[in-house]
Amino acid sequence: MFKIPPHDIHHSLPSGNGTASLPRRRPRHVGSGHLLWIMIPLVYAMVGWSLAGERVVGDRLQQIVEVAGISLTGAVGLLLAYYVRTRNIQIERAYSAHLEELSQRLRSLAYHDSLTELYNHRYFYEQLSHEVERAIRYGRPVSVILLDLDNFKTINDTYGHLMGDKLLAFIGKIISGQVRGADIAARYGGDEFAIILPDTPHASAEATAQKLARAIASGQTNAGSLSESLPLSASCGVACCPDEARSVSELLQLADGRLYAAKDGSLLPYSHASMR
Repeated sequence: MFKIPPHDIHHSLPSGNGTASLPRRRPRHVGSGHLLWIMIPLVYAMVGWSLAGERVVGDRLQQIVEVAGISLTGAVGLLLAYYVRTRNIQIERAYSAHLEELSQRLRSLAYHDSLTELYNHRYFYEQLSHEVERAIRYGRPVSVILLDLDNFKTINDTYGHLMGDKLLAFIGKIISGQVRGADIAARYGGDEFAIILPDTPHASAEATAQKLARAIASGQTNAGSLSESLPLSASCGVACCPDEARSVSELLQLADGRLYAAKDGSLLPYSHASMR
């Protein structure tokens, strides 16, 4: 299988785990060289035979040898042309597959938050638009959870921004471990997170929000716990389409209002999730 040579653009992009890719070794091709080493002497031999063959043998034998030489040269030429065409096709296929891989990586980089490894704000909006349109068209509910860390600024000021980044990455792991495969979890901005729950009514989304708040308050993930003892807590706001909102802006505005009501403690317990 043909490999992309080291001078291609692959080595300039990070691999899936964020590290630089090792340069690929240039493959050695020997088939075309062998064919050329056969064809070049044949051509020179045919030229020499045409000029001096009649001095060695009769005219008829010279013609037979010339015809055989021309046929052999033509056959080698056809083999060389076939080899070159086959190799070009392999190269084109290899580059096409490589470009598709690069395209997928670039899409992943464009749609993911590098710190939390969740989706980013842009991807969240794109998917929420699709889900809201589908919910309105087919009457199937889609819910949104907006989640905000409590006292994150205090933690940042007390322990430093590096600890704040570590905490955000840890929260990303908690959220990834608590949501379903069909759900879309994203970093909404700063210390705010958002989760799209397709085919999920308000009551089920509220239960998921409460589960997320409990998991964050416990400071535990499937991969372990945070080594530092921090006062972790989160507030959530839940909204559902099409039951409560008919557009993306209405849905987010409703969830955002409930989120801040939860932080202020002014929302009824069944409408929000907040744990300390």
